[in-house]
Amino acid sequence: MRPASLILLLFLSVSAQAVQPIYYYPSLIRGTQMLWQHGQEGNPNSAVQFVGPYGLHPVAVAKFGYPVEAFQDSALSFHVAEHLWLDYYCVMGDSALADLALMLGPAYVRRQNETELALQCLTVEQAKSNPSLAIRASYDSPISAQKREEGPNLASIPQFERYTVRPGDSLWKIHQRFPQHSLASLIEANGGKETIYVGQILQIPL
Repeated sequence: MRPASLILLLFLSVSAQAVQPIYYYPSLIRGTQMLWQHGQEGNPNSAVQFVGPYGLHPVAVAKFGYPVEAFQDSALSFHVAEHLWLDYYCVMGDSALADLALMLGPAYVRRQNETELALQCLTVEQAKSNPSLAIRASYDSPISAQKREEGPNLASIPQFERYTVRPGDSLWKIHQRFPQHSLASLIEANGGKETIYVGQILQIPL
């Protein structure tokens, strides 16, 4: 019993010092996936339909036996993302590689050389600590880019997109439509509230 307690305490102390895994950053996952798919245009990778708010790979989640629509539930998606991440961590022995495997698949990680992996891991860690860096900031829709080019001072003027809440919507579902933003920013756009109602108009910053 005593050795088991010591192992548990050691695990907790290491976990407390470690950086949070990628499944705590669903918008970062989805933003990375969208950028990757954009760069894969013309081959089958660009057509992968990542599942739910955590961007789970359809092949990876098939073993859990739930229908695809079940993964729209944020609690289930979080649980599955955590389970998959731990699987990848056990196999790869590195939390940063497990992050990349959860986002883009273990096969993708195995195909990269050490230098490419190191650079990508660094980019992900920087984006975790500061969302204005790298991945989320580099995602930009052509519409918002065009608006900023219309005038010399447009970049200093906040831009918003109006979204009307539909039946069955939740902030998690709306978050999937705007993966370049964190869930916290959507809650902030809703006046700091997590509840929404049908017909409500959200001003979502571009």
